[in-house]
Amino acid sequence: MSKFIDFDPLRGVETREDSYEGHIQLHYRQDVEPVLELAKAERIDGLTDHGIKNDLWLYARIPPVVILELRFKHGIDIFKRDHLKRAFQLINSEYPWLKTTEKRHTLAH
Repeated sequence: MSKFIDFDPLRGVETREDSYEGHIQLHYRQDVEPVLELAKAERIDGLTDHGIKNDLWLYARIPPVVILELRFKHGIDIFKRDHLKRAFQLINSEYPWLKTTEKRHTLAH
């Protein structure tokens, strides 16, 4: 049975802890539905596409729990520039529901 540790009301992330055989495991939970609904509305309406020509483009909305998943499951830190190419590839292939556009973005490296 996991034990409640913390709740971040700003991000809506709940932290829980499990311990077994001398090991501690942290679990992060978040209701991402509002973020996904917003991204979907922006994608359908093309609301974020106007900034492409001005080098300002909201490509995806990435909830904190997905940032953690990218880090621990895929080894990607979206805050490191040299990880962005792989991050865009994963967003396009495995997390398309986070996108705020129907367009595809890639980085050349």
